[in-house]
Amino acid sequence: MRQVSPLIWLLSLLLAACLVLAVAVVPAGAGGGKTPPLDRVSVQLVWVHQAQFAGFYMAQDQGIYRRYRLKVKIKPGGPGIVPLKNLRMGGCDFAVSWLSSAMVDKSRGAPLVNLAQLVRRSALLLVAFKGKGIEKVKDLDGRKVGMWGGQFSLAPRALFRRLGIHVQEVLQNVSVSPFLAGAVSAAAAMRYSEYHQLYQAGVDPEDLVVFDLSRLGVNFPEDGIYTTQRFWEMAPGVCRRFVRATLEGWRAAFAQPEEALESVMRRVEAARLATNRSHQRWMLGVMREIIAGGAPGEMGRLSARDFALVNRVLMEEGIIGTPVAMRGFAVPAWRSEP
Repeated sequence: MRQVSPLIWLLSLLLAACLVLAVAVVPAGAGGGKTPPLDRVSVQLVWVHQAQFAGFYMAQDQGIYRRYRLKVKIKPGGPGIVPLKNLRMGGCDFAVSWLSSAMVDKSRGAPLVNLAQLVRRSALLLVAFKGKGIEKVKDLDGRKVGMWGGQFSLAPRALFRRLGIHVQEVLQNVSVSPFLAGAVSAAAAMRYSEYHQLYQAGVDPEDLVVFDLSRLGVNFPEDGIYTTQRFWEMAPGVCRRFVRATLEGWRAAFAQPEEALESVMRRVEAARLATNRSHQRWMLGVMREIIAGGAPGEMGRLSARDFALVNRVLMEEGIIGTPVAMRGFAVPAWRSEP
């Protein structure tokens, strides 16, 4: 048998070692298939940056969207910005909007689908000062009540109609000053916003009578995630990944409230918005109640009962002519299974 020289044997060992090392340092996915690129999408919020949208911020800041193979642009809203209009015009891939607005647009032919219902318990309140003869809703009969227009007026009007009372509606802007000045007997307020602003203005919550519309039989679901029928049919996987990543972002926000607050305040301060950390902390706490409250694992589900209620009120108000069908409008992108 021919003997191998020690030099050749040593070179062979060195070559084998180099090959093993080369294989070890090859990036994952190289050669056997490239890592898929991130899908670029955008979401239009319904208002300016605040804790109302903390789940979106956490999904972005904690890399949750990236883990779901998404690169997401979060577009703040504000006065004059109509998220569903931007969605229809191609200005975004997803939009946050109230259920009532989406149903009205759907009834008028807009090809919208509800991918997930984030806020399932309405945060809309009517507030009045104690000692003014107002203890129950019926005591508002004949009085001046500050109310926002559009979708914000639907639930209060439905409640007044059911109770057979008539109020003098006074158009309310973003300020609660008319209520504080006594120009109206009651005013509309969102639990996560204006209600806390009253406290920060020096009003003791014990001095207020609060009518929670969600507990008075007119629960109108608020923030939901929408896209177009075309985008849903074209990219259902992207839609599901976006919704699930966003819901994971909300769970992270509720589990790590201080980190979520930091995500909120970075955006608030960059946009030079007139708010403060205390108010945003309050808002985040309320968002937990109205998003995560309910049966475990049901976050994102649109209630058929609430959907029917909004349908009925929109019909009674003459805003829509025929009821909107839930089938085809609400798709279960929020579920964990495909």
